Amino acid sequence: MGIVYTATRDGWIKRRHKNGTWESWKYIGRDTLLGLKVSSSGHIIVCDAQEGLLKVTEDGVTVLASHVNGQKIRLADDVVEASDGSVYFSVASTKFGLHEWFLDVLEAKPHGQLLKYSPSLNQTSVILDNLGFANGVALSADQDYLVVCETWKFRCLKYWLERRNERTNRHVH
Repeated sequence: MGIVYTATRDGWIKRRHKNGTWESWKYIGRDTLLGLKVSSSGHIIVCDAQEGLLKVTEDGVTVLASHVNGQKIRLADDVVEASDGSVYFSVASTKFGLHEWFLDVLEAKPHGQLLKYSPSLNQTSVILDNLGFANGVALSADQDYLVVCETWKFRCLKYWLERRNERTNRHVH
């Protein structure tokens, strides 16, 4: 087992070492840190509900994506990295922030997204739109598809990364 990382409400990214000890590793200073992933190159990719997609290294914090299609990314939630370096992340709501999340369910309209950040192009694009509070996101073992969960719709959507013949995107329960 390697090192385990977690974000805390007091603004820290902490890591647990193999010997079981915890270290307060990087202080980000916000309570808006949600999903995080150790990248293939060793840095930490973090969804910050206030700032967007972050890269955290020993040297500091870099914002990778704060806007998509001219709009500020709000409530970035969960993240995965593909073997080609592409980063896929969910945005729970494009309308409401972390501390107003409950208004999203009260409004009962889908404001969530699945985004792709391409490091080689330094570009972010919308993969799926109008999701019901997009939350968890996972990449299949063979990296053929993503699964993103819609909290308010009580379902998960399977999204094929490469369209092949009869494959279509569908909801899985």
